This record gives sequence, structure tokens and C-alpha cells, in this order.
Amino acid sequence: MIKMLTMDEALKLLRDGERRQWLIADWSWHISGSGNGGVYIGLVRGDTADNCLNDASWTVSKGDGLTGFSMWWEDGEERTEYSYDPASGESWPLVIHREFHGLEQDQFDLLEEFRLFHNLWHDRKTDNYFKVLADGTKQKVVFCDSSGAMLVDTAAIRKFCAVRGLKILLQVDSVQFFDEPQEESSEEITDSALCASRHVTNDSISGKPAFGRFLGKRLIEALPIEKCGVWPYEDESTYESFIIGIHNDGSDAVFTSNPDELADYFGKNADNPHYLTPVHFRKDVLKKYLEKPSLYSVEDGYLRCGSMWGLRMDNDHEDKVVVFLGDLGRDLPESEQQYWRSFNVRPDGGLSETCFKRSFLAQFADPTNPDLAIKFERRKLLEKWHEAFGFGLYVDFHKDDTGVLADLRVPISDEWTEFDRCTIAATKVFIDYLNESQLAKLAATEIAAMKANDPDKPVRGIDKLQAWLRQNGGINPPEDLIASLRLLQDLRSKSAAHRKSSALTALLTDRGLEDESPREVYRQLILEPMLEYCRRLSEFAENHIQTSE
Repeated sequence: MIKMLTMDEALKLLRDGERRQWLIADWSWHISGSGNGGVYIGLVRGDTADNCLNDASWTVSKGDGLTGFSMWWEDGEERTEYSYDPASGESWPLVIHREFHGLEQDQFDLLEEFRLFHNLWHDRKTDNYFKVLADGTKQKVVFCDSSGAMLVDTAAIRKFCAVRGLKILLQVDSVQFFDEPQEESSEEITDSALCASRHVTNDSISGKPAFGRFLGKRLIEALPIEKCGVWPYEDESTYESFIIGIHNDGSDAVFTSNPDELADYFGKNADNPHYLTPVHFRKDVLKKYLEKPSLYSVEDGYLRCGSMWGLRMDNDHEDKVVVFLGDLGRDLPESEQQYWRSFNVRPDGGLSETCFKRSFLAQFADPTNPDLAIKFERRKLLEKWHEAFGFGLYVDFHKDDTGVLADLRVPISDEWTEFDRCTIAATKVFIDYLNESQLAKLAATEIAAMKANDPDKPVRGIDKLQAWLRQNGGINPPEDLIASLRLLQDLRSKSAAHRKSSALTALLTDRGLEDESPREVYRQLILEPMLEYCRRLSEFAENHIQTSE
């Protein structure tokens, strides 16, 4: 960790200027026996920019007036005017310091217009600022490092200065103490963009035999306005090309996803591939999005990144995802197009029946792929159960578990680690979030019988559901479904929650699945039984509704 800047380091900081990825926007230090000083960025224009290198002293100081009144005489009359320097003045602070006379902790604010220009998200826990990128990730723009220095992305501030007609003034003041006498010196350092003074003396200060002071500043030009990155100076869009078929010679047929170059049903670009040309991808293209439910939502026929962008897709397939060529270019950011291209494969088969009905026949169609069907059937169960019995079979997810539904799916890879992840998700969804308090309240008689029959066995969530079905399910309650929940619990215990052991091997052997892949095990022992569980309990609730009517 850098604790201070020596005089040599301060000069190097100025000379490096815009070559640094990060500029120190605000920093001060005081280290007993070593030195003190600070770095501060100002933004200048007009006469202030033209004259600021006439001497080495700072032009923009911490706490310089931002708001207030000015008074002057004009034509024999006193005039008063209120002003806000960043709107009307020639020198602005990038970091605004505010102090409260020791009654409260001092605070700083980042110049509001800079924040708004880049639409920065402020993490109030860390006081860092981020730009939310098109792929949903956050790019750090302003942050505090371990030494307490506030750093700003050089390109970001130069872009802001480009549109505002400003220049960056990087200012440094470094006092350094020496343990031995030094050769006394005094020099002025100037060039076209830098002005500094450096003095070293053997006069005694703070008990040290010598000290020196470096005071200086450097002007950094804004980027050309054409590089500011905002409309109308945005970079020209580029479009990825994708495999859409096979040529006669066996090579891949590739075409751009630029919607403006694709054919449509009205005669546009008649010789080119159609906007609705299906493009095929390996199913694991979705893994990136499934693993980040806080950023992305993988839904039935749709992928979204918050409200930033969304993509229609045909994901009702076992091992692939299909997207229309024009949608790839129109709806995906450039970085995401490049990501999808790496999963692009030659077309094999057509659209799913579900997608065809929805896209071309304008018909409603339920998904058939188990990954999608399980979520659809679970939603249906929740609605039917509440309508039939007046309470929720499951409680709402905790805020830290809201993304667990994304992992209620057949594992994309044949890795046991992903099997474990998906197994834990299924257990949370179907067991851990059972509405135990309501089930216990409405099945008190049957639960008491369970405890009397086996006093040493605790009555847990699955037992409470079984007790509720016995007490409230009528003549033929679907009590056999409890076995599916117990098997799911057993799989979590033998595979996901603990180390793998012979117990898991014995379980799989007993089911005839010892040679199957983790994906197939998950499908047969978890997903398909849970589909039946949802469908039969929905039917059970529906029958209760009809009987009650």
C-alpha cells in the first residue's frame, strides 16, 4: 500500500498524466516523520485554463466556493448575483468537500454533472461509483483504494471534459522529510503542460535534518468530442455473423445479423437471408446467465438483462437454443453477440413446436421441455392450491434465494458439481420452503398421532405435508407423492450436502442408474418426479375446487 508520494513520485505522477489508466482525484496524507501532502483534480476552462500554469501554486483548492453570491459595482449601482461555479465559472472541483465544523464527519460528493453524464451507480456501502454496461456488469469508474486515495478512470473524465469544453488540472503538493542532510537545491520545472517547483533545504523541521517540498500541476487535455461515446458521437455499431447453414462444398454458410441487411416479407434485401432465419446454439450458452440470476433472467422463450435488453429465443429443446438471426443483431449488445457466436453450431432440426405455434400461428402453447415445464407447473400448483385451500403451500423465497429457480433445471454439463447445485436448488424449492407453520396448524391431529407413534422422531416439513394430506385429503389423498420428496432429500444428503460415498452408489445401483450421467440421474430421480408431483397436486386442488362448487 502506498502511504505517501515522495517528491520524485509526485513529479512522475504529473509527467505520466493521461498515460495512467487511473488519475488520483483526491488524496491527502500526513505521516509523522516522513511527510505530508495531497493530490487534487480541478476542471478548468477559459482564462483560468490559459493562465493556470503561470506558477506552481494550486488553482483549484478543496472547499473552493461552489455556491454563493457575488457583489460588484456597475454604473454607480451595487449589484448582487447568485451563482453556482460548475454552471457558470471557469474552475470546478471534481470532488466536492463539505465540512461540518467538527460536529459531524466531513463528507465528499462527486461532481453531479459528471455522475449524470456517465449515469454512474453509487454503491453507498463503499462510496465507489460504477457504470452499468450493456451486458449487465458494472465497470468501476471512481473508487477509493486501500490508502484512502480516490481514483477516477482517466478516459471517463476526459470524455466528460470533451463535451463540457474543460481541461483536467492535476495538482500535487508533497512535503518530504529526510533522515540525513541533503544537497540543497531549488528549481522550477516547466514545459508546455506542466509547471512545478522543487526545493530541498537542510533547515531543521520536525526534528529531521532536512526536508523538501514539491509543488506542481499538470494540464491534461480532453479527448476529441468525437470520442466522447454519447449520441451523436457513439461508435458505429458492429454486428456479429453467425452460421445459418452449409454450402455445397461443406463449409459453413455465415451471414451478418445486421437487421438492415436481412430480407423481410415486404421485398427488402430479397437476395439475402431472411430476418427470421433460425440460428442454432449449444444449450450451454445459457449457463452464464443461469449462474447470475441477480443480473439475468432465463425464462420460457425469453432472456433478459434487467430492463436493459431482452432476447426472444426458442429454449424448448433438450440440447440447444434457437434464435432468429435478425433478433440477434437487433436485441443483443455487441459484446453479447460475440459471446453467443462462440456457442454457434450448424443447424440441426427446426424450431420447437412450442416456438412455431407462438411465432407463426399466434397460438398459446405450454412448454414441453422439462426445464421450462417444471417452472410452469409449479406456478400452476401454487395458484390452484391457494384457490382450493386458502393458504400457500409454499412461503415466499428469502431475498437471498430469489434466484434459486434458475437452477431448477437439468444440469447443462455432465459434472457432479452442477448436479449438486441443481439438487440443492430443487430441495430448497420443494422442501425447504414448504409452509410448515400452516401445514402444522391444519394437521395438528395427525401430527400428534405421528409423535405418539414414534416419540423420538422429529416431525419435519415433509412429514407435515404428509400429515396434512392424511387429515385433509379426503378418501384418496395423493400421499404416494411424499416418496418423491423423500428421495430428493436423500439425494441432497448423499450427494450435494456431504461428500460422495458408497451410499450414493448404492442408491443409484438400486435405481438401475449407476452407469448414467449426472444429467440423466437428475432427470429421472428429481425433475420428472417433481413434474408429476406438481401436476398431481394441481389436479388434487382442482378437484377440491370443483367438489366445493
